[in-house]
Amino acid sequence: MAPKRAKFYTYGEDAVCVETQEFIENAGVILEVRDIEKNPLTLDELNHLFRFINIKHFLNTFSEAYSKYRLDHVMPPREKVIELMAQDHTLIRRPIIQASRLLTVGCDRKKISEMLQISLNGAGSKEEPTNVGNRQHRNNQEAASTAGK
Repeated sequence: MAPKRAKFYTYGEDAVCVETQEFIENAGVILEVRDIEKNPLTLDELNHLFRFINIKHFLNTFSEAYSKYRLDHVMPPREKVIELMAQDHTLIRRPIIQASRLLTVGCDRKKISEMLQISLNGAGSKEEPTNVGNRQHRNNQEAASTAGK
């Protein structure tokens, strides 16, 4: 089976992003890493990456620019927010992990492991999701037959 691959967008030497990157790589996922501080995303790339997902998921509310542009008071139209993100990449929440058409933002290991189908300890997933369903189905059948006795 071919190794899993994903894109990993980060910003500078953020310790939490580095830890998240190591977690994913230790699970055997091959990452294409892009530091958007050194290699900024263009307006077109941001629009393509964010597609039709609510833009608020991608906003770094801890960024100084978030207050500077008064996004904490009034949220401008989506197009304007993406333009601001293209100008000031500190507004982008990170890391952004993209695998095929799936996308997750932030360092939530549970969400990342579900998306990439890896275990929470960073090791590759040993069990296919269908096995989980089959085991649950068997457990339900056993419980039903025991209840009838």
